Amino acid sequence: MASDIESSLEASFSSSGAVSGGSGFLPPARSRIFKIIVIGDSNVGKTCLTYRFCAGRFPDRTEATIGVDFRERAVEIDGERIKIQLWDTAGQERFRKSMVQHYYRNVHAVVFVYDMTNMASFHSLPSWIEECKQHLLATDIPRILVGNKCDLRSAIQAALAPSGSTWL
Repeated sequence: MASDIESSLEASFSSSGAVSGGSGFLPPARSRIFKIIVIGDSNVGKTCLTYRFCAGRFPDRTEATIGVDFRERAVEIDGERIKIQLWDTAGQERFRKSMVQHYYRNVHAVVFVYDMTNMASFHSLPSWIEECKQHLLATDIPRILVGNKCDLRSAIQAALAPSGSTWL
């Protein structure tokens, strides 16, 4: 599985060139880039999720995303630098039309987000899945379902998908 994911990644080399060290020159640092799009209805918390992951905290306030917001975080895994690019997409149709085909280009994973306090956002998931199909997203691209706002326990309406569900 790891080799499948690894083979779907874009390998890039840093533009810094060789680095001088105590024992001579080291080759350019190799980094992998994951492009992950985050999609779902408006107000499900996509911006808060991406901001929290990249900045380590929640934003002070949010506004509707127009088009797409791009956030990036570099992490090190087993001594390898990994760049994770999160594309926070607009949930409202009127903000999506002109650029939507660009979101899906060279995608390594899709995160579907719904608001657990808003059952309508859960019922919208099939339309987001269909959008992925319309943009010819390969079937081997990982898809992740996130039920957001679970901290608002008293307002939760949407249930979790059954274990082993394959409808994504």
